[in-house]
Amino acid sequence: MSIIIGLIFVVAAYLVGNLNFAYILVKFLKNEDVRNYGSGNAGTTNVLRVMGKNVAIPVFLLDALKGCLVVVIGRYALNLSEVFLILAGIAVIAGHNWPVFLQFRGGKGTATSLGVFLTYDWEVAVIAIMIGLVVLAIWKMVSLTSIVGVTMLPIFALLLGRTTGEVIFAFVLCLFSIFQHRKNIGRIIQGRESKIGQKVKMKK
Repeated sequence: MSIIIGLIFVVAAYLVGNLNFAYILVKFLKNEDVRNYGSGNAGTTNVLRVMGKNVAIPVFLLDALKGCLVVVIGRYALNLSEVFLILAGIAVIAGHNWPVFLQFRGGKGTATSLGVFLTYDWEVAVIAIMIGLVVLAIWKMVSLTSIVGVTMLPIFALLLGRTTGEVIFAFVLCLFSIFQHRKNIGRIIQGRESKIGQKVKMKK
């Protein structure tokens, strides 16, 4: 029975991930699809460019919150094993990145990954966040900040002697982030990546 509950929860976590708040809030406020503007991504950074921080901040917090809730419910309400908790964490991020209800065109998973890992292992997550903030302060690129921050998760999970399962979990999140930011990586290398402050106008 516990295996069945675990599997059902993993599927439910993926569906929770489909709640893309960049898409939802922009659709509600402007009746527009945020993916038609800027980078074409349904995530916090694109919302910041096209709608400003007053919408981007709630998007970031809500996307992080859904990651937190999945881990909290799985760990404390359902008492899931580490394997199913990790699978659920991966599933909610996958649901955000590749949502079936949005034709698999979602966000890049940074906020949701942050929410998941802050709840799963806050010490490793806080170290990654601090390093990411340093990168943001120096280079002013949200994409680079996201890539570096998430890449720190498996590195510090390993350095701090976390379980093999957690190291693998963090490494999968790192791969997700690198894959979703692959175009950004190309632009960073070419010196064409957008920095904080650059905006895209949305039609009125």
